[in-house]
Amino acid sequence: MPTVRGSGECAALAVALVSATFWPTHAPAQTPAPARPEVRVFDIPAQPMAAALNAWAVQANTQVFVDPGPVAHLMAPAVKGALTPRQALRALLAGSALQVTQGTDGVFVIKPRPAAARIAPPPPEPPQAVAVPAPAPPAPGTVRARLGAWRVGLGGAYAQDAGTASDGAMAWVAGEYFLTDGLAAALAASTPRTHSFDVPGAAARARASARVQSTALTLKFYFAPQGRVDPYVGAGLALTSLYDAQGVTSVQHRSSAATVTGGLDVRLSPQWTLNTGISWTQVRPDANGAPVRLDPVQFSLGFLYRFGASGDILHRR
Repeated sequence: MPTVRGSGECAALAVALVSATFWPTHAPAQTPAPARPEVRVFDIPAQPMAAALNAWAVQANTQVFVDPGPVAHLMAPAVKGALTPRQALRALLAGSALQVTQGTDGVFVIKPRPAAARIAPPPPEPPQAVAVPAPAPPAPGTVRARLGAWRVGLGGAYAQDAGTASDGAMAWVAGEYFLTDGLAAALAASTPRTHSFDVPGAAARARASARVQSTALTLKFYFAPQGRVDPYVGAGLALTSLYDAQGVTSVQHRSSAATVTGGLDVRLSPQWTLNTGISWTQVRPDANGAPVRLDPVQFSLGFLYRFGASGDILHRR
């Protein structure tokens, strides 16, 4: 038997049926996904920040507002490649104290960061190390020695003798030890050459000859040890040996006397130097009981090689 409903229940059912017929239930609308930022190809060279921001605005097809004061002395790096406008702008402002905001109208605004945001954290403390005391500088007025600086050389020379003695050429070899930058002890030896001279005490003019070899020990002072061209002077003692004498009955085989020298060094490299010099040596050996005045003036040219010196010496020389 069917159930009889009351009048109230029937009215509610009728309203429900009419609502379902004329107002169907709709599914909830889906929220659209946010659009991806547009990627553009930027080609902004390194330049002042104001010009770089202007180039960015043109290539990004947007507007940017910036106060010229904070960017007046800033340089922007080069930005090239396919980037979004924000990525390109961040690359331009990297390393600067500027920040970017975007208003509701889409205009980008460049302004300095607040002072509190610009305070960099203190750098980490370096690892502790044992301090080594630095060597004390030399006292005022003292000369710092550069020990261990040696030079050796080889060259040729031409000697012009005094009086009627004959001239001649020879080779020489030398070595120097630098006591300081500008002071050196030098030892030089020449190859033997033949001198001819008048026989002292002879009734008629007669010529004699002898082989002469000289070794000189000098102390040299260099005026410009740090320059490319370095003049010098020196003085010392020379030992002269005579042998194979011809035309005399007796001759003094060895004699020692003063020698002076001067010249110019031209530095070709830290190791190699071109040397030009002139020297005078007192050579007056006895022959037949009377002195023979040779006193040669020697003109020399050669090359010197420096070794055993520190890098500081090589740089300064």
